Amino acid sequence: MANKTHFWRPLAQKLSKRQFLSTVSAVAASVGLGGCAEAEDVWDAIIVGGGTAGLPAAIFAGQRGGKVLVIEAASAIGGTLFLSTGQMSAAGTKLQKSKGVTEDSPQSHYDDVMNISHNTADPYILRLATDNAAGAFDWLTDNGFEVYDHHPVTGTTHEPYSHARYAWHKEGGMGILALFEEQLEPLIESGAVTIKLNTEASSLIQNDKGDVIGVETVDADGVTAKYMGKNVVLTSGGYASNPEMFEDLEGAPDYSDVSYPYSQGAGITLGTSVGGYVRYGENHLPLFGAILGSEEYPAPMVAVARHFPGDRPPWEIIVDAQGERFLQEDILSHAAYEEALLEQPGEECWMVWDHEIHTQAPKLISGGFMGMMDPDDIADAFNEGYHNFFKADSIDELAEKMGVGKDGLTSTIAQYNIAQASGKDALGRSHMPLPIEKGPFYGIRLQSWFLTTFAGIAVGEDLQVIRQDGSKIGGLYAAGELLGTGATSGRAICGGMLVTPAITFGKLLGERILQFDV
Repeated sequence: MANKTHFWRPLAQKLSKRQFLSTVSAVAASVGLGGCAEAEDVWDAIIVGGGTAGLPAAIFAGQRGGKVLVIEAASAIGGTLFLSTGQMSAAGTKLQKSKGVTEDSPQSHYDDVMNISHNTADPYILRLATDNAAGAFDWLTDNGFEVYDHHPVTGTTHEPYSHARYAWHKEGGMGILALFEEQLEPLIESGAVTIKLNTEASSLIQNDKGDVIGVETVDADGVTAKYMGKNVVLTSGGYASNPEMFEDLEGAPDYSDVSYPYSQGAGITLGTSVGGYVRYGENHLPLFGAILGSEEYPAPMVAVARHFPGDRPPWEIIVDAQGERFLQEDILSHAAYEEALLEQPGEECWMVWDHEIHTQAPKLISGGFMGMMDPDDIADAFNEGYHNFFKADSIDELAEKMGVGKDGLTSTIAQYNIAQASGKDALGRSHMPLPIEKGPFYGIRLQSWFLTTFAGIAVGEDLQVIRQDGSKIGGLYAAGELLGTGATSGRAICGGMLVTPAITFGKLLGERILQFDV
């Protein structure tokens, strides 16, 4: 690669807010969000965060006749919809009925999530989500939202549902955002909804009873303002781009850097400042398969390993820091991979294979979340020994380069080769096409990664923010990822149980929970 710019150098620096938003700023112009009317005496609803939950809250509150102010830190609405695949799940939808799925129910949806999460999801928040998901999903489809022709399905690579209720738009989160923009446009034109971009909510205003009655803001030019509201709704997302908050709340470092830059945990800071508290960080669960481009965390993801057996049956073995296998590599469960990785110190492991597998197996490494590595890059990474790519002439040398136990790796490979020859593996693996015996030998270091965050601000059954003693904070509500993946999905990845509850709760807030005179 002497005449080629190394692919990892541009990624070694954290994606700045300015860099990210340069790719999406056209959205603001497309729907005329650049201006903002002056604040009125009292808004019916002030929504902090114009994303998956905040926008439907604004839409439905505006359609009810409310005067709504949306405060958005970025220069465009949308939030994590810019990165989201937009996967949704709902039971009892019109889409299901049109496809002959007639026996599904919110109760079945609830039971499935509880089963998949081993009863770690919040029962009250989950019940609110599953009971009202069909109404939110039908609202989307009634307004032109189109999913893939073969949807709904029971699942993809995580644990499946008992019924086909899982569906999404072929344009992912951008398909959802496009519909939100269409619904917002007449409300913005009429003055029912005002969106203030490039503005951060710096603090909440309380009265002498502790109720939240307004928001203080600061814009990109440093200009401060106060806005008073009958209802304040926090929908500013998670904290996946705030490594200090991530580690504090989930007890593990935020190793990867692939999240929306504005996922800074602003809602948690605001909510706790007025007496709210945070829960469900204990439901922390990593995603599997990241190959990172730096040793300084959070690091950019330069590639991913195609580890799911349903997509690509394994030819390699996976080992821990002692060089020992800890996982049945061909198990058809993403959850099994994630739970096994969670138990590994540093949430790291290594894949190992030999030259014969390297030349015969289907492609293992793909270009990562940002699509930055092509086949030549991958070959160069092994040959040059770039970061988490390893190549050696012997098993001992490979173990030394990877930093794993030599004796353990040598013994593990010997045992695996015996299992491969006999067809009987101690961990139950059946797909073992080739032994690992012909050098050079290869390895990659895999690290956990995260797109969402599990801890969130605590709310009651009406989405009103609560104190540790269960008492409600008057005038303050929350929805979306701010509630935490651990609330709606538990210690698991349950299909569609982040985007769908966000839209559902935003709709419920705007449609009937928020109280104001019209």
